[in-house]
Amino acid sequence: MADRTTTPSRSDVVVQAMTDQMTRLAQTLSAWVQAEARPLQAIEEQVVRVLHDLGTMLLAALVPLAAPPRATPDVACPCGQTARYQRLRPATVTTLLGRLTFTRAVYHCAACGQGSAPLDRQLQVAAGGLSLGLQELLALLGATQDSFAQATAVLQRLCLVQVCPNSARAATEDLGAQVTAHAQQVVATAEATQTLPPADTAAPPRLYLSMDGVIAHMHDTGWKELKVGCVYTTRTRTSPQRPEQPVLRAEAQSYVVARADADGFGWQLWAEACRRGVALSTDVVVIGDGAHWIWNLADLHFPQATQIVDWYHASQYVWRAATTIYGEGSALRTPWAQQQLDALWDGRVGAVMAALEPFRAKGDGVQAALSYYTTHQARMDYPTYRARGLQIGSGTVESACKQLVSTRLKLAGMIWDAEGAEAVAVVRAWLKSERWDEAMRLRPPPQRAYRRQAASPTTSAAAA
Repeated sequence: MADRTTTPSRSDVVVQAMTDQMTRLAQTLSAWVQAEARPLQAIEEQVVRVLHDLGTMLLAALVPLAAPPRATPDVACPCGQTARYQRLRPATVTTLLGRLTFTRAVYHCAACGQGSAPLDRQLQVAAGGLSLGLQELLALLGATQDSFAQATAVLQRLCLVQVCPNSARAATEDLGAQVTAHAQQVVATAEATQTLPPADTAAPPRLYLSMDGVIAHMHDTGWKELKVGCVYTTRTRTSPQRPEQPVLRAEAQSYVVARADADGFGWQLWAEACRRGVALSTDVVVIGDGAHWIWNLADLHFPQATQIVDWYHASQYVWRAATTIYGEGSALRTPWAQQQLDALWDGRVGAVMAALEPFRAKGDGVQAALSYYTTHQARMDYPTYRARGLQIGSGTVESACKQLVSTRLKLAGMIWDAEGAEAVAVVRAWLKSERWDEAMRLRPPPQRAYRRQAASPTTSAAAA
């Protein structure tokens, strides 16, 4: 395209037109306010509507200034050849301020058969589509509201722009797919180059990793698991009620969600841990429940880590065994269970197993506890963990499962296609990881291909 410099006369026309329009609107609003007594909310709402209309007009006036005053006879085509000017064509895009229609030059390349509109590429829009600003807000609302229909209702309330729920769905799922593809590419690049993904934050002295799974209802396949991982640090807080017992609180959480097998999920969590500086952290801690896949991944990706079985899961086996041995209503159940919990808290897992052994024949509750403690005894050195100031609960990742999956994907009656469920959960993960701006930078500009059918020289250019 030719010289893009905006001439003063074009700018002056826009400025004068908007000044005149603002004057008329101010006069109209002034008369409206004085016509009768109105509450502040009514005045607010009217001003918002007027400003919205004014913004729409301003946007429509500014966009033509981005194009040169005259179209050039040809432009470079992405295929490397030259595209010839065809004619001016209107394009309509839905924006944060409503529908915007503008006119731009359309070109056609005889070599590749593609048509193009350079101004579309410059503005990063596709005729008939949504602006990136609107797509961003739709993705944000689609991931955080209870449904895509509610997302569009909130959008209409906030921006006075109406779109269908499928637009919110598409914006959210497209962003999730792009972010997922990026995460997979990070892993693929690390594998191909045999290098660690770069860290973009300072490595903390101590870094925690925790993993868990949560199910969601999918079309065709029923209830299926999404795996959730959390990378975080902790800080110590003093409770005003019990200052002698400092409390560890998770902070700086970042998340990984994947609808993948343990191996695929593990590599994504590893990449996120690398981004957080795990390679330079002097103290790495993995916390989880008794799922074997968690500890297999910990052994593979974080062999230097201290492995801790979540205290709550470990203690639950004591209570189940006590119920199996004595029965739910027995007066002996609670004292026996408390005795074993005290031993477990003190790291005397062997003593707990010895107390369980005489009751092995009582049933599954006892046998499950014996199996659990035998398998995870080395991960239950709770006195040492406490002495080191380590967190011993997996509440952080359990909270993540609720925040990322359950509160959005498991509401009443929801059934998802698998790709859509993963995409929405991934968008929520990046939002709650404070990586939203990074996710926005990953989006490719909207593109619309214009291919001209082979025809006689009198056939008009393909519509844009």
